[in-house]
Amino acid sequence: ACVAGALAAGAIPYEPATMAKPPRLACLAAFPWTTIAGDVDAELDVATTRLRGAGAEVVAVALPDALGDAARVHRTIMLHEAAVHLGPLQDRARTQLSATLNAALDEGRAITAEAYARALAGRHAMIAAATDWLSRYDALLVPSTPAGAPASLDATGDPSCCTLASLLGAPAITLPVALDAHGMPLGLQLVAPAGDDARLLAVAAWCEERLPFTGLV
Repeated sequence: ACVAGALAAGAIPYEPATMAKPPRLACLAAFPWTTIAGDVDAELDVATTRLRGAGAEVVAVALPDALGDAARVHRTIMLHEAAVHLGPLQDRARTQLSATLNAALDEGRAITAEAYARALAGRHAMIAAATDWLSRYDALLVPSTPAGAPASLDATGDPSCCTLASLLGAPAITLPVALDAHGMPLGLQLVAPAGDDARLLAVAAWCEERLPFTGLV
């Protein structure tokens, strides 16, 4: 909240507001484009049970059909734009780039301008659909990642649970709630419609108080 308040020049409060009543949360346990590990699913159930016990209304939901193609649309936009901006660098220094990055940029180069334009139009339609869907809730509750954090620093982990919020330009925040069998943190992600940062921070503060995390020292 402090960082967001500073960056948003006063549009977001430095201290999250106190909620007048427990939040109404939409719980989406999985995304159609990824598989959620059993321990993540189990901890999400534990967290939602605790939030319900504290007074929150937690409603199990499915991803609307209008958002079902989010992963493909996101990938089309991301890789096309990456190829446009990094293509000259790849031309100069392909052998210095990783195989993963080269493959992504090559895929982006193959995306036509027409396909990119359709993806942008699809994104705008999805933002409208998501805004309407999420207007019934204070926030959307989803896993932060499909599995626990990686044990090494070689990679940052699987970002597929962040795809929807990234595509929509929606504010999202993660609260650590447990440790997996390897001692790595598991998170619970809260998402709100674009521009609703202040309310999201208020919901997160309410949830954080009721999901105290003491696994790391």
